[in-house]
Amino acid sequence: MKTISFSNLTINIEESDQEVVYSFDGDVDENFRQNDVPRIARPKISLVLGRVENFNSVGIREWIHFISDLCKMGTPTFRECSVAMIDQINMVPESLGSGTVDTFYAPYYCECGKEVNKLIKTSEWRDHLLKSIAPQFQCDGCNRALEFDALEESYFQFVATLSRVI
Repeated sequence: MKTISFSNLTINIEESDQEVVYSFDGDVDENFRQNDVPRIARPKISLVLGRVENFNSVGIREWIHFISDLCKMGTPTFRECSVAMIDQINMVPESLGSGTVDTFYAPYYCECGKEVNKLIKTSEWRDHLLKSIAPQFQCDGCNRALEFDALEESYFQFVATLSRVI
């Protein structure tokens, strides 16, 4: 495994014969130098993004260049996209490139006061997501139904392009 560190971001890169996995942890900001991240060609290119916390305008510009380069080598699969990542994909569609979203986190809350991000597999919930209907989950604490904590029409906007959805 190779690790690349910037001041607010760490990227772990794991390679096998068939797949390269880029795991991001932190903020994609002005310190992210995409040219320092190796582009590794493999049949499968995966990005694990559950620990991406924030983007800024300089970071998203660098991100778009990085994703564009990966898309020239194949179709990146975005896994465990954080709420911040989904917000960026919805605001700046180029941040997804020609990639696909396999799984993503969505924000929920419960009347008992608990807030939680639930992992959603896009292919399992495709019909709901295309209709901007949030999947239903129960609270782990009190077993009540969780409430979706965003605007469904906006949050699930990225799902509209079926060619990008696994």
